[in-house]
Amino acid sequence: MKSYLALITTDLKLAARLRVVIFFNYLFPLMIFFIFGSVFGARKSVDSIIYVLTMSITLGILGNGFFGAGIRAVQEREMNILRRYKVTPISPAPLLVASMVTGWVIFMPYIILVFILAHTLYHMPWPAHFGQLLFFISLGLITFRSLGLVIASVANNMQEAGILVQLCYFPMLFLSGATVPSEVFPHFVRVISEFIPATYLVNGVREIMMKGQQLPVESIVALVIAAIVGLILSMKLFRWEKEEKIRTSAKLWILAVLLPFLVLGAWEIHKGQDKPPVSTFGR
Repeated sequence: MKSYLALITTDLKLAARLRVVIFFNYLFPLMIFFIFGSVFGARKSVDSIIYVLTMSITLGILGNGFFGAGIRAVQEREMNILRRYKVTPISPAPLLVASMVTGWVIFMPYIILVFILAHTLYHMPWPAHFGQLLFFISLGLITFRSLGLVIASVANNMQEAGILVQLCYFPMLFLSGATVPSEVFPHFVRVISEFIPATYLVNGVREIMMKGQQLPVESIVALVIAAIVGLILSMKLFRWEKEEKIRTSAKLWILAVLLPFLVLGAWEIHKGQDKPPVSTFGR
């Protein structure tokens, strides 16, 4: 336990020094919150502020996972930071757990802050199931952070990591309903969005906030399975030194983390639920 606490403390100190971590966890989501809050007239409609809030939270989670975990892990390997741990009697597991805890500790204060801002500045009612909402957001954070760590594990250098992150980040950004309302998508795009992991994060947060629904069980199962698979793969593929290269075909392991969402997407389409479950602005 002492080794875990020591690694978490060290990881937090290192993360606090990185501008990219602060930018994607706080500055960028806050910019989105205030800019789109003004654009969509968030003070005039509860649905509008919930839409903006969900967008801000989703962008923060994606940034925390792909950049805060994925890109950062590759940077540490290329800067020989991980090599220093190799000579100590620890396995990859404590390092990965420390990364997960660090990501959660860094990001959750932003969640509390943005809810307070939405409540005080835009008069959004406090969520009825706030505890469940925090749990769901935390689970989403862990899942996307595990996906970021898998990307770091299969990328041989920063260039590869950047390409893989962009291939995952931008489809989730624009096709999940986080930035563009799902109801404006044509039918075939909505079908594609059913296979996007961030779609279930976005819809789950909005359903809990707008409709006061309980936790979406199917989404939680997919998130949990993806998080577990991601952590296992991260440990299996972990590399201490930048000189250790991994074969190109190993990048296909990313699909293993996405598999639960591919299955869930197929199930949702089979049930005929490819329409967006929540109308963004209550229309």
